[in-house]
Order: sequence, then structure tokens, then C-alpha cells
Amino acid sequence: MSVLFFPQRPLLKLDGRAYSPLVLERIVSAGGLAKSFVSAAKLLKLIGEIDVSSRQINNLTVLVGEELARERDRQTAAYADRPLPRTATLVEPIPQLACVQVDGGRMQTRAQGAGPGVHEAHWRETKTAGFFRMQTTSHAADPHPDLPRCFADRRAMQGLLPGAQDEPAAAEPGAARRVVADHDPSWRPAVLFRTCRASLETSERFGQMMAAEADARGFFAAPRRAFLGDGLAYNWSIHRRHFPTFEPIVDFVHPVERLHAAARAVHAKYDSAWSQYVAWAGAVWQGQVSEVIQELAGYSQSLGPAPRDVDESDPSRVLAESLTYLRNNQSRMDYSRYRRAGLPVSSALVESLVKEMNYRVKGTEKFWNDGPAGEAILQVRAALLSDDDRLAAHLRQRPGRPYARASKKSPLATAA
Repeated sequence: MSVLFFPQRPLLKLDGRAYSPLVLERIVSAGGLAKSFVSAAKLLKLIGEIDVSSRQINNLTVLVGEELARERDRQTAAYADRPLPRTATLVEPIPQLACVQVDGGRMQTRAQGAGPGVHEAHWRETKTAGFFRMQTTSHAADPHPDLPRCFADRRAMQGLLPGAQDEPAAAEPGAARRVVADHDPSWRPAVLFRTCRASLETSERFGQMMAAEADARGFFAAPRRAFLGDGLAYNWSIHRRHFPTFEPIVDFVHPVERLHAAARAVHAKYDSAWSQYVAWAGAVWQGQVSEVIQELAGYSQSLGPAPRDVDESDPSRVLAESLTYLRNNQSRMDYSRYRRAGLPVSSALVESLVKEMNYRVKGTEKFWNDGPAGEAILQVRAALLSDDDRLAAHLRQRPGRPYARASKKSPLATAA
């Protein structure tokens, strides 16, 4: 929906100035938390005794989201304009471990200003980054050297690994019983505080936003720093350009998926494929990536190169793609060393954020306007998923609100 300014907006109470910051926060929060603006209107009336239409909730949520986007862009520009080399921002207390994780989701958009109905509908990628202040401990030896048992549980992995089959009626003891152990989460870093950024912008632009947010949180001054993502190339372009001092780590789940596909490609019988997958996953978990690459290369050589235009399920193609993935990411898969250093090995935290983001914005029946309006809902949702109270702080400082004495300084220039 277009939110271009027009003079009647204050008279129609569409800009939120008629509401106190607290009431406006409740309206916008409902718009960002509920599954739809219609549901938000029902909840506000039922729980908060605030009678406001779904259309107005939509207007106010988008309006405030656009303001949050402008403040984000101001922060990003201020960071980019600092002279090089930039001095890292210091905060108290300094984060013991600063962890940045990035992943992508999807939302359906439509052409803006094309009249009633849905025009030029298409899916767009949403980029989400999580910034986690963590507490951790280093270890002289690997605190969890064996593969967690969940990765060797066929039923538990069926939701992750396509084609995973149940255990046979009489399972034979094999590699899976020798390289796995019950999961002990005590070694994992603990999250103390998180913030979130999300956008429809390009990866280059999003990387700048991520760097500005990380600096504002004092992450570049942390003694331990980690950057996690999947194998997508743009994640590691962002890392190289904006986070070169952060330890790059590929989420362990992603090579697991590749290893399972490769094992199925080299073994016709699934029980044998599963045992092979568990052995390879256990070796990668222990940081023995080069040995697994060598084994896969041997199988690939036996099958020969994948023919041109071959089906994507062809064993030779599956092996070739798995090999390429492991080789490209080998330097980011030293999981035993990461655990000893007290670093995370999974990007599950940001994947959870993406799911929370998708809950509000993704759906076959949902169409968001391309441009500022589509970007706006992501800002509201990201603010509500962050621990920094940024939405309430912004609403207390909005220019033109009649509930506080005007400041000589621009609120946008002084907002944290």
C-alpha cells in the first residue's frame, strides 16, 4: 500500500500523531506480531480495548517501518562515511563472544501503484542477519568429539534429509554405533542478547547494514568473533568485505545434507548408504574434511564425469556437486577447532529468526508492495525480534509528536 504523504493524513489520523507513543507501540506491535492486520485489529480490540481498523493498522505499521528503515540507512551511512581505518566502537561490557549469523527467507511481492488487485506477483528473497552477544568457554580438548546422536537417528533426520528412511526392523550394528554420542549441549556458547536486521536490498547493501549494526553493538572490539552462514557465495562475500576478522564457519547442517546425498549416490542399498553417511558426518564433525573429500573424489573418479545436461539426481552429478561444495568450504569446516575455541558450529539461531520473520511476511495469500512498503514490514518485524527495544525508543523520539517538548536536535540524528 502506498504511504506517500498528503496534507489530509494528520486530519485522518493516519500518521499516528494522535496516539500516545505507548498506544502507537501497541498498534504497530500488533501489526508486526499478528499473522495479519485483520487479526491484529481483533487482538487490539479484545485485549487492549483499542478500536482501530485493519487498514489503519496497515498504514501505521508501514509508516513506522519506513521511519525505521530511514534510521537504519542513516546509521549505515554514518558508519560507511567514517575515515579508514575505522576505529571499532567500544561498549561496556565488551562482548566476550560476538557472533554474526546470516540466512535468507522469502516473501511474495506485487507491483506498487498498479490499481486494485495483485499485479506482477513474484517471490523475492529476504535477507536476515542475527547479532548475538554470547558467553563462552574455551577448552583444551574437543568438548564433544563424537557426532551428536541426533545426526545418526533416521527418524529425527527425516525432516532434514530428503529420502531418509526409517530404521530397518533388525538394525545391524555398524559405523553409526561407533562414531556417535549422546548430545551434551553444555559446551555451546550461551546467548545473552540478540538484535536483528532484515531487508530486501542487495547483498552488497545488506552487508553494509550488517557491518553498521555489528559496530554499534561493539562486535569488532570483542576478543572472540564468529561469522556463520550456509554455503551461498554472497554470505562469504559479505564476510570477506565487512567481517574479515571474524572466524568464518559453515553451519554443520549444510555439509550433512551434502554427505547424505553423496552416500545415497554411491550405495544402492539404503542401509549401506546411511552407515556411509554417518561415518562421513562423524569425520567432518571431527574436522577430518580432507579425508572425506579424498574418499568422495575416489568414488567420483570411478563413476566418471557427469554428462552434460544430465538429470540432477544422477549419481555422478550428485557426487560432483558434493565435492565442489566441500572443497569450496573446507577452510570454514574445522569444527573440532571451533568447539575447542568455544565457538558455535550451527547457524540455527538465525534460521530460527528467519522462521519468525517468515511467519509474518510469507504466505501464498500474502502480497507485499515492492519498494519501501515491503521493506517497512521487515523493519517492524526485525525490531520486534530484537532485544534492544528499538521500536519503543523510536516512537518516543518521533519528530512532531505532541506528547513531549520538542528537542533542538533532530531525533533521527540522536537515536541510538
